[in-house]
Amino acid sequence: MPRQTFRSTFTRILCGILWVLIAVVAIGLLAVHAAAVSPALVIVGALGCAALVYGILWSPSITVDDDGVRVDNIALAYDVPWAALIHVDTRYALQLHTPGRRIGVTAAPAPGATGSLRAARAHRRSEGTTAPGTRPGELPTTDSGRAAALVRDRWYALRDAGRVEAGIAETVPVGVRPRVDNLLLLAAGAVGVVLAIVLG
Repeated sequence: MPRQTFRSTFTRILCGILWVLIAVVAIGLLAVHAAAVSPALVIVGALGCAALVYGILWSPSITVDDDGVRVDNIALAYDVPWAALIHVDTRYALQLHTPGRRIGVTAAPAPGATGSLRAARAHRRSEGTTAPGTRPGELPTTDSGRAAALVRDRWYALRDAGRVEAGIAETVPVGVRPRVDNLLLLAAGAVGVVLAIVLG
């Protein structure tokens, strides 16, 4: 089965809006001849802001393939083999449970109160009633619900095909490592913004 990657719809839209705003402000500052700001500082500040938006909002993702689940949060990346996974939860955000660890997925937050109401209404309109006790984060019209379905569908398909060994979760290691590239990008973005503010 192909590798599939999920990013929050809300954050993708928010990234686009913020990048457009950053570009408009930068172009506006560069176009105004009376502005006492150095063009180089405007560009550095704009690139710094764009890097922060990318590192915080765009880079978190969850990817599934036949080997397992890869969770890219802002600072840490997790590689969860299917045999180590014991539960998928959406109480506050998508969480993957392994023996002794709960891995929160930044890319799949549970909806807020307003989002829950909208998602429930949209779900009722499209598919009928929801089972009693269904959490708002489980609804397929929410980011956490779509991401959870992506993980569960692949997990169950591989399990049913006999490709996930049961009963060995305690012995299967989960890979955890810092996302050095994203942390460096965030540091560079912050430095660019601070330089533009201090020297501007």
